Amino acid sequence: MEAMLIDATKKGAEKFHLGTVPTPRPAEGEVLVEVKAVALSAWEKGFTQDDDPRSLTRRTRRRAVNLGLEFSGVVRSDGRRFTHGQHVMGGPHLTKGEKALAQYVAIREEYLAELPDNLGFLEAAALPIGAETALTGLDKATPRPGDSVLVVGASGGVGVYAVQIAAALGADVTAIGGRNSGPRLKELGARTVHSYRDTSFEDLTGTYDAVFDLSGRLRFGEVRKKLSRCGTFVNVNPHKDLAGTAASLFSKRKVPFVYVPHSSTAAQTRILDMVVRGEITPVVEAVHDIGRFRTAFTDLTHNERLGKIVISY
Repeated sequence: MEAMLIDATKKGAEKFHLGTVPTPRPAEGEVLVEVKAVALSAWEKGFTQDDDPRSLTRRTRRRAVNLGLEFSGVVRSDGRRFTHGQHVMGGPHLTKGEKALAQYVAIREEYLAELPDNLGFLEAAALPIGAETALTGLDKATPRPGDSVLVVGASGGVGVYAVQIAAALGADVTAIGGRNSGPRLKELGARTVHSYRDTSFEDLTGTYDAVFDLSGRLRFGEVRKKLSRCGTFVNVNPHKDLAGTAASLFSKRKVPFVYVPHSSTAAQTRILDMVVRGEITPVVEAVHDIGRFRTAFTDLTHNERLGKIVISY
């Protein structure tokens, strides 16, 4: 089958190329899925920016297909939960097994959810890990109607869903995003929007019941000053703030651990139910055919965007 491969001797988007690898055979508990669309994320951005041959060789030596954590497609084998022909979306395991930027992927059935009839492959591919990470973080923050929620990094592939889910829960959402993202973020549910180029976290006034940081830059020591008495700081990179995480153990303010190593049927089904109810809209910045994959990877690293860049087959 055709798959996106990595040449560790090249730099930037030039390191990616289409090649041929064996079509996977699904193991027990897996199904074979013909991939129709893949969304690019911080995972692919990391590979694009890594121009160290030794690092790339180390990162890619265990598997043939290393790219593609969010996808949609058509089931091409019969399993216990899914059967041939069903339209599905999901995300493979972050650290185990082959990824999805290929013609086919063998994936565990508990990572998948069936698409509703009115959701296309391109839109569905933009949902799995981004929306599930947002959902997991807000499940831990438990905002109630009227609570104030700040989303930092709101225009990214997780942030656009954090804004929507928080708004659907009745929260008063403030968003910090890209320079030109304001109007769209307000459409998605943010009441107040700031550009990170013009407004820093320190510039904000008032307090928040939850701060959801997707930039990876904030630390509990600075955030707790802007948290309400029992507020929550949702940090998707807690390993970068171990001291703050430890300090939170002695505070009424919470710092929950958020880690989504793969998609799950339960969470994906909740997300799709929200899509059907109109509470979540898939956010796709651009779609590139597989033949223009280098343009997609270049856009991922060099341009501001709102939501996901999707590669279609």
